Amino acid sequence: MSRWTPKQLGFMKEAIRLARRGLGLVSPNPLVGAVLAKNNRLIAAGWHQGPGQAHAEVMALAEAGRKAQGAELYVNLEPCAHYGRTGPCAEAIVQAGVKKVYYAINDPNPLAAGGAQILAAQGVEVDRGLMAAEAWELNQFFLKWATTKLPFVILKTAASLDGKIATRLGDSRWITDKPARNFGHIIRAAVDAILIGRNTAFKDDPELSARPWGKRKMHRQPWRVVLDPHLKLPLTLKIYNPDFGGPTVVACAEDASPETRENLTAMGHQVWTVAKTASGLLSLKDLMKQLGAANIQSILIEPGATLAFSALVDEPVVDLGHIFLAPIIIGGRDSPSLVGGLGIESLTQAQGADILKIGRKGPDIHLVIRPAGGFSPQMTSAALKEESEGKI
Repeated sequence: MSRWTPKQLGFMKEAIRLARRGLGLVSPNPLVGAVLAKNNRLIAAGWHQGPGQAHAEVMALAEAGRKAQGAELYVNLEPCAHYGRTGPCAEAIVQAGVKKVYYAINDPNPLAAGGAQILAAQGVEVDRGLMAAEAWELNQFFLKWATTKLPFVILKTAASLDGKIATRLGDSRWITDKPARNFGHIIRAAVDAILIGRNTAFKDDPELSARPWGKRKMHRQPWRVVLDPHLKLPLTLKIYNPDFGGPTVVACAEDASPETRENLTAMGHQVWTVAKTASGLLSLKDLMKQLGAANIQSILIEPGATLAFSALVDEPVVDLGHIFLAPIIIGGRDSPSLVGGLGIESLTQAQGADILKIGRKGPDIHLVIRPAGGFSPQMTSAALKEESEGKI
């Protein structure tokens, strides 16, 4: 039986709902929402809207004013304890006279952690663990990056029921229906970057912009990252047009054309040298390290067959996968499959995955998977129970 009342669960649920508003806005900060309650009634709320903006707790305290005295605060992440572009939330909570703080999970960032100890030392009662699982899932991007300095990697791909991503002549528009395609744009709007391979860039000439419900105008567009080992892609492609999307990064091999490097740099794009794997492909692990160092917390891979092989088999980097299967049959030996590359020799080498969800987007089947080795804080039921019982 839960040690929290339905009212308390409801307040934290509202804090998480508010935090979700910051998707695509707050990186490299975490998603945070806060609710102040008194006499079992919500009196104020806030959510973090972006770097340099007031933190969720401070917004809620400002709205409550003097009513914050003796109130309870519900927040999905431990209140911060550091001076950055804003002051420590823990001190603001103490000064406002808040009686008790409920927070879901600890902040893994050593620069910000410690707020719970400050609160407890100042006589504020602190309770950790309320809706811990939901709070962890909400901030997967931030939690992975804060603990590993690597981005959270999402892979989204689509195929026919027989696993084909295009016809033998390369026709692939559109395998899935509008609901599945719009879901991809919703992910694009939430992540920091989108990654494609050379073949996709050349054949499809995509913008790589986020356009949920057909609207290109966004608060910001994600970085566009393309693998072009020898810098052979035409410079007239849409990924090089600043009017369509965010900044463009071109990942290439060490021996790529110096002249093209200079041309791309002169156009305002970044060119990064990336190591190669034993298979001769550009190393996604090396690229992810460079992206993480650039404060990219999340990236969406929209792969062709070769990039899917690289991300799922050759050098597994995927944390979460969205696979759409359209109710059509394509067939053909020369039609590209969902995952290409050299393939494995034995089933003992096959990459495992947990199927987290099976659903529908319009007429298409939607599989949500977590590949073996994908990021997880080992939040087993036992670990979550321990987290939910934690008190300062």
